[in-house]
Amino acid sequence: MVNYSNSNSDRSLPNREGGGRVFLSLSKASLAFGDRQLFNNLDLTVAPGLLVGVTGESGCGKTSLLRAILGFVPLTSGSIEVCGLPLDAHHIHAIRQQTAYVPQELQPPAETGVDLVALTHELTANQPHAKQEQLQTLLSQLGLEESLLELSASKLSGGQRQRLLLAAAFSLSKPLLLLDEPSSALDEDSTQRVALTLLHACHEHGRAALVVSHDPVLLSFCDRVIQL
Repeated sequence: MVNYSNSNSDRSLPNREGGGRVFLSLSKASLAFGDRQLFNNLDLTVAPGLLVGVTGESGCGKTSLLRAILGFVPLTSGSIEVCGLPLDAHHIHAIRQQTAYVPQELQPPAETGVDLVALTHELTANQPHAKQEQLQTLLSQLGLEESLLELSASKLSGGQRQRLLLAAAFSLSKPLLLLDEPSSALDEDSTQRVALTLLHACHEHGRAALVVSHDPVLLSFCDRVIQL
């Protein structure tokens, strides 16, 4: 594992790392499926105000890392804390209430754009956190017309669908964003819009984001990039 900072980090706000607070901490985290080792002894902290990218070859465990943080995949060894809570059976629901997760899968069952947003907002762990009044602003920031919400989901492009799901997740009042390949269906202009919206959420509003990506454009906006 290689951990490095981007030269672009100079643009971010001073003291943005939250005065010692940590929204995500992994200590000596290892994950294997049978004889296949994905990552080993991974130490990682993500403080408020930081946009952190995770990249690496296909199959190295990037998606599994996000799923492990959410408690869907158990670590082989090591520990995870989210917003000061240890990842265990007792705290798993509280941890999911602190995280907004957008998986790479872009085909959730929905008939319209409104339904796509509702699928995110109506999840049990998300219901108290949805901020509908923020959605219109986020749609504009991501280059989407509000009228897309009324379109049939089958008429939405992959990029429109992806940005709607991102807008729904960003409108949740949660401190930690976990995003899996959020620009996989986007052109460069839309990718930059997503990156700038993420930077605003982190640098201006003190949230934190861990973003899995192969996209050099998106990774260039990150404060730090981790190579698995």
